[in-house]
Amino acid sequence: MDYPFPSMASAFAAKRLLSAAFAVALLSAGCSSSDGTPPPTVEGVNPAPEGEPWKTLDEWNLFTDAAEQEPEERVIPYDVNSPLYADYASKYRFLYVPEGKKIGYADTAVWDLPVGSILVKTFSYFADVRDPSSDERLLETRLLIHQTDGWKPHTYLWNESQTEATLKTGGTDLDVTFIDESGTERTNSYSVPSENDCRSCHGKLGKTDTLGGRTRQLDRDHDYGDGPVNQIDHLAELGLLDDAPAPGGGRQRLEDPFGDAPVWDRARSYLDSNCAHCHQAGNAQAAQSGLFLDYDSTDPVLGDPAGIGVCKQPASAGGATCGYSFDIVPGKPDESIYICRMESTNPKYKMPTVGRNLVHTEGVALMRDWIASMPGDCGGN
Repeated sequence: MDYPFPSMASAFAAKRLLSAAFAVALLSAGCSSSDGTPPPTVEGVNPAPEGEPWKTLDEWNLFTDAAEQEPEERVIPYDVNSPLYADYASKYRFLYVPEGKKIGYADTAVWDLPVGSILVKTFSYFADVRDPSSDERLLETRLLIHQTDGWKPHTYLWNESQTEATLKTGGTDLDVTFIDESGTERTNSYSVPSENDCRSCHGKLGKTDTLGGRTRQLDRDHDYGDGPVNQIDHLAELGLLDDAPAPGGGRQRLEDPFGDAPVWDRARSYLDSNCAHCHQAGNAQAAQSGLFLDYDSTDPVLGDPAGIGVCKQPASAGGATCGYSFDIVPGKPDESIYICRMESTNPKYKMPTVGRNLVHTEGVALMRDWIASMPGDCGGN
């Protein structure tokens, strides 16, 4: 995972080392009872009957210790190259694939995870991001479950004592306070999404899919107990991929948006993970905008400049233009609609529209650098 605050990385590294030993072996999954009630003792992961999610996270048996985010033996931790910003919340990610099934590997497209697969993501805040030993508050754990009729999201809300997470379907807001890297106390009304909110990013009903489950996000190292190894190679060694992945050097790969790669590569990676799930052609939420920010569309050689907003007048901004004429004015971030909407906290104007209350300072800085690096103008505007 890429962190805007370095101390978060060290805290997560320490916790992940505690849990890594649980993710290497592959054991058989448990069974659920026919009436939807879990048996008193269950060995391994315990998937709920379709359409009848368990009321508590513990009933899924995805963790040996959910409060410490220590996964069960068939539950594999992973990270992504370019994470989706979520108001500076930290995240733990895990993947479960049922025994005997394989992932449909693809070089560039979204991977085809088999029915029964579960993606797990827990969101948390450290009391002080500069101190890895400070208290950590778990907020929610989201499950994305591949059922026979498609992907189904479920959200489990952690209680104040951090002992249990229970199913929450309608969404809610949580007041959180934390100290950031500068030593400033920050507050946030953190938004726990409803199931419909989840679909605003993961796709409409019947078309819901994963976001980070593809080669360019997963091609990176993770420590599974014996030192860092490539995550894709690790899945292949476990026999979970249906095809041999391309050699490491030839894989499509996103850059760390806040690393040292060229600014266009970093901006392209940030847009792909933070904006493209809505801004791409097809059935995406913002397809009608004509603003396409997926990895292929932002190719600096093959992409269409107007398609990514260069000198493009917005087609569906609904008045949220901040008084500017173009999505991007080359060399002039302060005259670009991109920047004003990323810096806004007004629900009518802010981008993205869901999953964010706090301005992503580092993300805005990256977009400013990217736009400032663009040559040309928009006919004198």
